[in-house]
Order: sequence, then C-alpha cells, then structure tokens
Amino acid sequence: MAAIVHGPGPDAGRLARLLREAGRAEHDYLPEERVAGYLSRLAHGEVECLAAVDGGTLGAALLYSRFGPVHPVPGSFLRLAGLYVEEVVVTGDWRRSGWSRRLLARLREIEGAGPDIYIDCDAANGASVAMMRAAGYVRVTDYDDPDRTEPPSRRRTTSVFRQPGRPARRPEPARGAVTIG
Repeated sequence: MAAIVHGPGPDAGRLARLLREAGRAEHDYLPEERVAGYLSRLAHGEVECLAAVDGGTLGAALLYSRFGPVHPVPGSFLRLAGLYVEEVVVTGDWRRSGWSRRLLARLREIEGAGPDIYIDCDAANGASVAMMRAAGYVRVTDYDDPDRTEPPSRRRTTSVFRQPGRPARRPEPARGAVTIG
C-alpha cells in the first residue's frame, strides 16, 4: 500500500518525470517551462508537495501553494485567501484508482478545516470534474486557457473549483441581536 508523504517530497528527478508523463495525458498539457517552474518554486519553498509513494515508486503527487489575502475589488470588504492546488499528477499505472481524491482529502487533513482550497481542471475532463464535485468542491467560474493546450489550435476552457473552509469557531451573534434559523 502506498504512503502519502508531506514535506520535502520526492527528489526533483522523479517529480519531473511524473510531471512530464502527466503533462502528456489526455487533458493535462504541461509545457516544459511550467514543469521547470514548479521544480524551482518547490526548491525555494513557494510550493508544497504531497507525494504518494509505494516501495520507492512515485505514483502521484499534489503541488499546492498559499495565497492571500487578495482584495480583488478595491475598497470592498471582499478578501480572498487560502490554498491553491497547482497540480495533481498521477502516473498512467495509478490512474483511475482514486489517488487525486485521496491526495485532496489528505491536504484537507493536513491544513485543517480553516482555509478555502481552490483547484482547476480542463472543463472537458469529465472524470476530474466529477471527482471534484464528489469531493465537495463547487465550480466557481470557467475561463479560456490557451496556455494549456496542445496543439495550440485546440481550445481549452478551464473550470475553477473551491472547497470552502470552515470557520475555526462558530461566530457569536452581536449582543442584543436576534438570530433566525
């Protein structure tokens, strides 16, 4: 049985091979410069890794980063912060065995109930969209994503999903306020 490891993660060579293999998969084109960027950011502590390893074989990995607070609307109270899942990659031999969902669940265990978690995928990848919904993620928006297509003439729409965090404690009503519900 594979173990999920959080921390320094696999060596850069094994992770690079996994990213390249996954980048050739049906919906997940990853250009070489993006692979190099992930490895550099991981080395500098800007990205964290969860890796599924079985007997020294790296079969799946999840790369994520922290962001925020971001104030997307100047002057408003809207404040975004949380975790962004950069990539979930699984080898061909380990696909369709629930590794993406297990890694996402482990991320929630490690980080706790507080932060919102954001992730995206190709809107045409029905298996990924269904997995995210089953894992409690809600579709937030879709956008055209020409940087993630191969060949460049193919159109890609990327769907962004969010799994809301839970407040650390239930907010108390203001003194004298009446609560309904």
